[in-house]
Amino acid sequence: MLEFLNMYSNKVYKEIEQITSNPNFLFSNDPGLIEVEAQNNYKYIHGFTRLMKKGTISNKDVVNSLLFVESKIEQYLQRFYKNKDFILVNYGDIGVPAITLTVFSYFDNDENEDVLELAELVDWFKNNAFF
Repeated sequence: MLEFLNMYSNKVYKEIEQITSNPNFLFSNDPGLIEVEAQNNYKYIHGFTRLMKKGTISNKDVVNSLLFVESKIEQYLQRFYKNKDFILVNYGDIGVPAITLTVFSYFDNDENEDVLELAELVDWFKNNAFF
């Protein structure tokens, strides 16, 4: 998949490469710093939007690519932050439109937001994004 993105969609490939090879995260277990942490830790992946709009990438390939990004971020976190727990949250921001990856070291979902499987999120995003 990465070879395909490198050959046909450098924007997505560069975004994935930057997120996985040069992560820039701020972590705190203080619930009072959730907003600061969230502001610093989110990353948009805009490049999938164009491919999804044109239908040149399947939803399955988007899911597999996002799972790859998640695995690389988890490897990074386990290497440098052995005693912390993290949650990676994917959002489909249909207004931008882009997929957002956010890493939290403290997460309390009191807002009862809908939780979807990644494949369902990608399907929903593709059908609702304001391309």
